Amino acid sequence: MRIALLSANLNDTVEAQVEQIDSYLSEFLSVDLLCLGDGYLRGAHKLTGNYEEDLGLSMNIDSKEILLLREVAKKRRTGLGFGFLERDDNGIIYNSYALIDGGGNVVFVQRSKSSKWKPSDDERYGNGDGYTMINYRGLKFVIASYGDLEYMDNILALNAMDPDAVLWPISLEFNPTEWRNEGLNDLATQLAILKPHVLLVNTYADEEGYPSGGAYLFHEGNVKKELPLGNTGILIVSSQEIKDGV
Repeated sequence: MRIALLSANLNDTVEAQVEQIDSYLSEFLSVDLLCLGDGYLRGAHKLTGNYEEDLGLSMNIDSKEILLLREVAKKRRTGLGFGFLERDDNGIIYNSYALIDGGGNVVFVQRSKSSKWKPSDDERYGNGDGYTMINYRGLKFVIASYGDLEYMDNILALNAMDPDAVLWPISLEFNPTEWRNEGLNDLATQLAILKPHVLLVNTYADEEGYPSGGAYLFHEGNVKKELPLGNTGILIVSSQEIKDGV
C-alpha cells in the first residue's frame, strides 16, 4: 500500500478545501491512501473560543461536505484521511480526524484525546476516550491527534497496542530554520520512546500564525523520510517500508 502524506494549502472555505482534495486525488491516483493534516477541512479559519462562532465551523459526520468527500473517494477509488471540527448530536465540539476508504465508507473517526487544541475551558469542547487499532489494507495503525504525543501515558498506551504505525496529523507553526536547528531534534527525541513508525503530516498556510507544512516518517527517534517543514507537497510512504523497518 502506498500512503501519500500531503502538506496542503489552507483555503478560506470548506467548498474550496473539498475541491482541492478532489484535485489532489485525481492527480495522485497511484496511491492507496491520501492523508491531510489536522483541521484541514476547516481551512484557514481559526477557533476563537466563542462557542457559537466555533459551532458554525463544525460539522457532523453525515454533513453534506463529508458526504461529498465520500463520493470523491469512491469516484477516485482512493482512501482519504482529513482533520475536521466535529459536532455531535448534543452540540459538543471535537477536534477529529476521519478515515474514508476507497469505496466511500467511513472507516473510523478519531477524536483528540488531549486538550491542547481547545481554544477555551468551555465544557462544550470535548475529548476523545482513547485509541482504536485500524487495519487498512494490511497495515495496522492508530491515529493520534495533535498534542496527544506530548503525554507519556498516551505514548505508553500506543506502545501497548503494538501497531505498525501511528498516523499523526498536526497543525504546527515553526520557523523553518529554528525547526531544523532545534525543534526537529527535540521532537525526534520525544518520539524515540514510541515503538511504531510515526507518519506526521502538517497543514500549511503562507501567513504568520498558521501551520508551517511538511511531512515526516519517524522511527526509533530518527527521520527516515521527509518533506521539510516550510513546504507544501507530498511524501510517499509504503506499507512495505514500514513493515521492513526502513
